[in-house]
Amino acid sequence: MTTTAPLDLLAIGAHPDDADISCGGTLALAASQGFAVGILDLTRGEMGTNGTPEVRDREATEAARILGLTGRWNAGLPDGGINAMDSAQERAVVTWIRRLRPAVLLSHFPKDRHPDHIQASLIVERAWYLAGLIQYAAEGPAFRPKGRWYFASRIGFHPSVVVDVTSVWDAKKAAILAHQSQVVRNAANSRVTALNDPEFLIRLESRLRHFGSMIGVKYGEPFVSDMPLGVDSLAAILGSPKPVPGAFTG
Repeated sequence: MTTTAPLDLLAIGAHPDDADISCGGTLALAASQGFAVGILDLTRGEMGTNGTPEVRDREATEAARILGLTGRWNAGLPDGGINAMDSAQERAVVTWIRRLRPAVLLSHFPKDRHPDHIQASLIVERAWYLAGLIQYAAEGPAFRPKGRWYFASRIGFHPSVVVDVTSVWDAKKAAILAHQSQVVRNAANSRVTALNDPEFLIRLESRLRHFGSMIGVKYGEPFVSDMPLGVDSLAAILGSPKPVPGAFTG
């Protein structure tokens, strides 16, 4: 197995546009600050109402360029068939984690409308732990990322952390629009979906504005974790955005 230089941040999404939509701003911000950032798409989106795997591969590559990613990879799991209890699928995700060696993992929140998102969350949870076991039979030396954070898809949550992505909103929007087969309804033979609804980006922007308002900024991306965040310096906490006094959240 060929390994890469360790990543600082890896987002794992079920489909080729999931990470871009849910945490693309955070990825772009991290990349702009010099961190090694990547996306692992678990499937090629072959069950999608619009587009083909080949088209979606090209779109994902362009979105990765826009976000400034170090790399983007695909695990080749079956779209519509991600199964956290499938040992072969589990082993595949463990192998990718050991290959990419990210310091921090971002993945789907386990409550969601889409079965693949739920199973993606669960399989990443299992793979994160199992990747660190020396006796677990998968390629590569044992490795476990030190942090795991969930991003929001259809169903939100009260966040543990909100990242100010105001400076990279344009990059996030451009990366989402790179997935034209999914988000543009006027494409030839495009079938109607929730993603290519003309209101989709407006709703997404409203969501980011809502979470941004929680910390007194224009746009924010929410994350939650069941693990405590350990710090050895208070600079990041004391210098982070705060709610504006008198705002509806502050």
